[in-house]
Amino acid sequence: MGILGIVEDTDYLPEFGTLVVRDRFDPGGLPALRSDVLQELATHALPGALATAGDGWLHGSAGDPPQEVRLEAHDTEPPNDPDAWADVVRTPFRSRSGRVALGLLTGGEEDDALVLGGGGLFEVRVSRRPIGDDDEGDRWLVQFWPATADPLPRWVKRTYPAVHSADPGWRVVLGHHCVEVAWFASGHGPRRPTSWYDEPFVGHHPDPDVRAQLGVPALTTNRDAVTLLLAAGVLAPENGGLRLVEHPPPATDRLSLPADLVTRLTEDAIRTRYTRLAADLVSIAAWANPCPVDDLADRLLAAPDDIPPLLAYAESAKLIRRDEDGVRALPR
Repeated sequence: MGILGIVEDTDYLPEFGTLVVRDRFDPGGLPALRSDVLQELATHALPGALATAGDGWLHGSAGDPPQEVRLEAHDTEPPNDPDAWADVVRTPFRSRSGRVALGLLTGGEEDDALVLGGGGLFEVRVSRRPIGDDDEGDRWLVQFWPATADPLPRWVKRTYPAVHSADPGWRVVLGHHCVEVAWFASGHGPRRPTSWYDEPFVGHHPDPDVRAQLGVPALTTNRDAVTLLLAAGVLAPENGGLRLVEHPPPATDRLSLPADLVTRLTEDAIRTRYTRLAADLVSIAAWANPCPVDDLADRLLAAPDDIPPLLAYAESAKLIRRDEDGVRALPR
């Protein structure tokens, strides 16, 4: 067992919040797979909560800050240390050229390439943890080794629940600027002088009926917006200041809203809960073509009760199709 090569970038800047590892082009390399759902951007699915991969590409959900990334090539599966990482996923990856490099979502790769030892099917273990201290990015370890079977994507470790919290809908109901006030009032972003609270409230004003239901008059200053946000449950007092409520009550529970807006907010809430998990589901389905349903909870490290609503969302979003054989990924 040995390591074949290492490529590192301690200041990798993701494009559109996506870490990209892409196969080097080689006109003499292996032909593309015939599968229409394993090509890069072939489906509407996102990178998932951590990473997904296919024929010559791997995408990671990285956010915007600079990332520390280490790529490793091994001749056999390297030892795993899940305790050292917050999140870990294994996924197949097919290389046509036997060489990969960090790249950008819109195209192009960095000069340094990792030599995998030949083209073909590989397994990849993607591990991620926060850098910590004053850095906002993450540290990544992406390890490749030749596949010895036909593997399917599998979560090894999750730090956070597979299903995200639902979008409570206040940004839509109150407007973007009002939510920005919540952000600044709770101490996030640039520091603001105390006089900022008495500056005029600018931007979109919430609907008068919404304000009336929350018992708040028209917004004249940023301080008025804080009063509205407190009434909505988006902000809460804490130690003489204010904090963002981690799970504010849904706007649809606090307010009587038009039916079309309730429908929109309900759909948004479902989308935020299942979008990333649905991308992981699509990755499994794309590699299995189709994938069985009975082991999805174990493979996704999700609660069994989360699987039926996940499948319903993915099907309604036209990400998958279900038939008697299992779940199939749908192309764009």
